[in-house]
Amino acid sequence: MKRILEKFSNYYIIFCIYALIGWLYEVLLMWFVFEPHKFVNRGVLFGPFLPIYGFGVLILILCLNKFMKKHHTLENPIYLITSVITLTSFIYITIIEYTTPKIYHVTYLFNNYGIKIILTNIIVIITVFLLTKINKKIKNVDVTIILVFLSIWIITTLLEYVSHFVIDKYFHKILWDYSKDFLNINTRVNWDASRNFAIGGTIALYLIQPLVNKILNKIKPTRKKIIALVILLLMILDYLFHTVLHFF
Repeated sequence: MKRILEKFSNYYIIFCIYALIGWLYEVLLMWFVFEPHKFVNRGVLFGPFLPIYGFGVLILILCLNKFMKKHHTLENPIYLITSVITLTSFIYITIIEYTTPKIYHVTYLFNNYGIKIILTNIIVIITVFLLTKINKKIKNVDVTIILVFLSIWIITTLLEYVSHFVIDKYFHKILWDYSKDFLNINTRVNWDASRNFAIGGTIALYLIQPLVNKILNKIKPTRKKIIALVILLLMILDYLFHTVLHFF
């Protein structure tokens, strides 16, 4: 039981850290980048946190932590093909986004550029494969970070889609609407947001999380439990207060 509480405290504090970082990120975007260029509380509650970011990073840590510690090289055909498709498609679609009129639907992209994207990927895959046969150093290139980047892209996109649906249905709020954005799916997710989450998630796992772990390891388990309990109580009160106001 003691170990379970310690693990819960550790994960819960990590959840709160990224929920706060996500809230700050969203608020700063609305203040300096998007309309109305002023402070807007982007959370569904009153506190300075966006749970979707906390849950998102926790899911990424739990799903990808072991995978990140291993080396995945171009020697493996599956890793070679997957990493090439990820990078080539990412570059190709980014070029399309900034050189053509706005494309709002994924189906339109595939109908007009699908064959070109597939052929480009095939050419790059064959080229990289031949290079691995010629040069052993290329064969041993570690592509783990590319595979992690792709995994984060998929996970965060699914999480954002589900979160939008839940917030819309149960909280009756539309916190984001991608109807006028490049490659959106039912206005719930789009290319730019998913790309930014993938980049942000990769930065979080490779740069921020090691620092967070280092700090948490210096805090005594008892203190971590107290910190986690206090924040949890505040969050529960916030939720209850929000729920009561919702009925009035």
